Amino acid sequence: MGDKDIYQYHTSPLRRLENNHYALKNAYHRLEKAIDLNHDQEIYAATGEVLLWVMTTNEWHQKHNKGYKPRRNKHENGQILSGLLHAYNSMKHNMDFIKIHKKEGGFSFPISFPLEIPPLTVHWMKAGEILEGKWPDQKKNYEKYIENKEIMGTFKLAIDYLNDEYKYVSK
Repeated sequence: MGDKDIYQYHTSPLRRLENNHYALKNAYHRLEKAIDLNHDQEIYAATGEVLLWVMTTNEWHQKHNKGYKPRRNKHENGQILSGLLHAYNSMKHNMDFIKIHKKEGGFSFPISFPLEIPPLTVHWMKAGEILEGKWPDQKKNYEKYIENKEIMGTFKLAIDYLNDEYKYVSK
């Protein structure tokens, strides 16, 4: 591979997409682990990281994938990205909150018998006043598509959609 070929490989849009998918997959696994450990700060950090890679991949498709935006806006899983955009912007710009999730299930006190421990799940917080932001339509999308829903499930649907869009990419 010559110098020109190496440069083109490292600067090609397709290579960027491959790197995004790699980073997204690994960030998703870190979030799974943080939830398993029931560690709020790790959940917060990993949620932000997954949001970063989901939204960066969404932006890549908007720039390089012909017909992406209309398909995304019509597809049920693609619409989730509209809700995730508000979560992403809130994590970047809204310094008034310290977590964007709430937990349900898991082990808690007091203990009652017979002992039933529902699995721990993490859900998107209610938007309320803390997730106002500058763009009211973004907040409406958050409320419509992801508010109170399980975080791992919404990310899985969004990631599945982004992976499926790969078939439309010109190679």
